[in-house]
Amino acid sequence: MPYPATSEDLAEFQQRLIGTWRNDEQLLEEGKPLSYNVMPLPQVDPQPGRPAGEYGGFILKNFSFTETIRFNGTSAKGDPVDQQDPQALAVAAAAPNRGGTYTQEARAIFYEQQVRFAEGPQAGKIVHIENGAWLHLGSVEQTLGPYNPPAIPAPNTQVLKQPPNMTIAKQIAVPHGNSVLALGNVDLNDLDKFDSSDEGLAANTIFSGAPVIPDAFVPYPEPANISTAPQFDPYSNVLTGPEGFENPNVPRTLNPNYPLQVAVGLIKPAVHMHWRVTTEPLFGGAGVVTNIPFEQRKSRVTEYWADYWLLSTDPNAKESGQFEYLLYTQTILMRMDISTDGGKTYQTYVFPHITSNTVKKVPGTPTEARKATETPLE
Repeated sequence: MPYPATSEDLAEFQQRLIGTWRNDEQLLEEGKPLSYNVMPLPQVDPQPGRPAGEYGGFILKNFSFTETIRFNGTSAKGDPVDQQDPQALAVAAAAPNRGGTYTQEARAIFYEQQVRFAEGPQAGKIVHIENGAWLHLGSVEQTLGPYNPPAIPAPNTQVLKQPPNMTIAKQIAVPHGNSVLALGNVDLNDLDKFDSSDEGLAANTIFSGAPVIPDAFVPYPEPANISTAPQFDPYSNVLTGPEGFENPNVPRTLNPNYPLQVAVGLIKPAVHMHWRVTTEPLFGGAGVVTNIPFEQRKSRVTEYWADYWLLSTDPNAKESGQFEYLLYTQTILMRMDISTDGGKTYQTYVFPHITSNTVKKVPGTPTEARKATETPLE
């Protein structure tokens, strides 16, 4: 039975996320936000004015974007105002998973995300919505009774620690009909001091200086019958057509983490935090992806992984709690059945759908930030 969690119950990265974040109007390159989306689409029929099979059965829909993301809960300790957002339907909560001899406690914050095109023929229009939760996983004693609190620890029980590489989880719900459960961990200064309790995980997570953002791993497909001619390669050429830009920024396409690397150089953070999640197998378990039947047949998501960084220009952010910027890069692998002969035959290929962005925390209480960023769907 879940019960409300205060900011002190949450892991440090969760505490710092509470609030509203959006693209910073000052973090731009050539007038575009420091974000990018690489999105392949299956396309059997030829595009208007183009040779049949020009792109080998698929096209691109790449673009920079703006984003508003809200993490519901009580403001982190140290914020000027510790106020619950009255409009948040889901609040920070602790949900115990009873194991029979001890209990795993999943402490969660919930988020809602809205993404809009920043360029192209539909600039300003909604392109993606999503909601989900970030969980911090720990181990505690099991109570004797079925209700909690109050807690009466069961006698003579052994509490097994949470595996260090599976201390957090991200749950994602996308209205295309995809759900993702990814597992991972927060970087720690001293792994030898790891403890699955809140105190152990919430400490040792802030690093001095700027993070090193690696180039994105881009597993673009290059089978023999796709993109054989350089002029027909949708990933390495700027493509324009009647419907607008399909691949407007080749350098960002070939390294979707490039906008994050630029952002770090502009922000010049004094400290940072980093965490990662994946659906790939980890020691002790693995995440999972599910798709509705249409997506399973046409564009099934098979894997997901993501890295997140919180940046602060305040060298005393540990005490002040002020982390102003959130950066992330995520990769979704999709299996598509591609036809290069007008739909007569199909072959399955794996395509990457990669997204990166830098957002800044909106000042004010949760309610004030929400009102300042509310935008109707269009």
